[in-house]
Amino acid sequence: MRRKANKTNILEGSISKGLFKLALPVVLTSLISIGYSLTDTWFIGKYLGDKYVSAVAAGAFFINFGMCFCNIPKIGAQVLVAQSIGARKITTARKYVRTALYLCVAFGLMYCAFVMVFHNYLIKVIKVQDPVIVSAANQFLMISAVGFVFLYLVITVSSIINAEGDTLGPFIFNSVGLLLNVLLDFIFIKYFKMGVIGAATATVTAQIIACIGILCYLFRKTSRFRKLRIWRLDPAHYYRRIVKLGIPNGVNQALFSVFAIILAGMIASINETALGVQRVGIQFEAFSWNISIGLASAISAFVGQNYGARNLERLKAGYFIGLKWIVSIGFVISAVFIFGGKYLYGFFFENPETIAMGQDYLRILGFSQMFMCAEITTTGAFNGVGRTLQPTVNSVAVTSLRIPLAYILTLLMGLTGIWWSISGTSILKGIISVAWFLWTLRKIKNSGEMLKELAA
Repeated sequence: MRRKANKTNILEGSISKGLFKLALPVVLTSLISIGYSLTDTWFIGKYLGDKYVSAVAAGAFFINFGMCFCNIPKIGAQVLVAQSIGARKITTARKYVRTALYLCVAFGLMYCAFVMVFHNYLIKVIKVQDPVIVSAANQFLMISAVGFVFLYLVITVSSIINAEGDTLGPFIFNSVGLLLNVLLDFIFIKYFKMGVIGAATATVTAQIIACIGILCYLFRKTSRFRKLRIWRLDPAHYYRRIVKLGIPNGVNQALFSVFAIILAGMIASINETALGVQRVGIQFEAFSWNISIGLASAISAFVGQNYGARNLERLKAGYFIGLKWIVSIGFVISAVFIFGGKYLYGFFFENPETIAMGQDYLRILGFSQMFMCAEITTTGAFNGVGRTLQPTVNSVAVTSLRIPLAYILTLLMGLTGIWWSISGTSILKGIISVAWFLWTLRKIKNSGEMLKELAA
């Protein structure tokens, strides 16, 4: 079979070059995503006001919570497809792809229905009192829910294609979707005066178009999955394997979102404007998150294929190269956050008190960026070797400490105590994650275990 030029061979050749070619499109997609989020926030802040930034922030907590359902097929399929391709079991890989697509649709419809029914109760959890913010948050969340199925499919199919060693295709379609989102934001918010309804409608429209494009790409003539018969049902054990590998990450995302919602309630009870400040700060932190997630996706594919091919030394070398890259990037971002918070927030707010609040947020979170980057990237490596439980245990156990820490520290420091609870636990998670993965690699090597038998 003729090899497609944009598929990177990650089983042979230069590790640095292969990993770089694999990671670059994913990281660029993440950077474009950050640009979209910042532009979206800027449009809302400029044309609607600070209250609507807080409203979108309130609704976004439950969109992020919904990612726990998306992560189950995404992580499970990414790991199993990469391992199957590394072991040269293409028919098995196709079955995992088909199974993941069905799970995406089922989970997306389920969570959409849940949000449609309970959106009023969900927004009340944030403890926002301002009726303008409550109304706008409900509108934003309800319309966004329409796009959940399409969003889940875009994310999962992108991960499947990445696992195949092709990160350029998903980069193109995700980039087109994000740029279209920005254009529609501009039209709906500025010219059609649709408010947060326009922002949500723009997002859903872009998600639908991106979904159609990336599904067509998945089934193109030169794809390994072109012979996939989409209407065929596979045996139950394929679903069980995907869910078994994906559910720890899904649980992690769900609990992470629950902790974030609890903290959001604490923040709103102190100062509702601080929700908007955190929303913008999260957009800045997305530079760390999204670059790390992009590299983690590449690391997961690299580790997964080499794990499937039983190349332990190459797997280990690739992880260390990726870790060195992401820690260096995290160091630069830390410096920008610690020393440049005032200037960054000045682009989005005019109120000096709001800017000062944002400066404190970024300065405190700046100390944890390197460690957070290391944790996210290492999670990708854990996923590649099929150990999805370990990073979940680490993340859930340490993140849960944020709640009692925040209660204690707010008594001593006020609002900044919440920021320190987030930053301190991120540092701890990063240290534990790297140490645990190195111990896991040593255990795999000493036990002689390289690959559990894939489903036939």
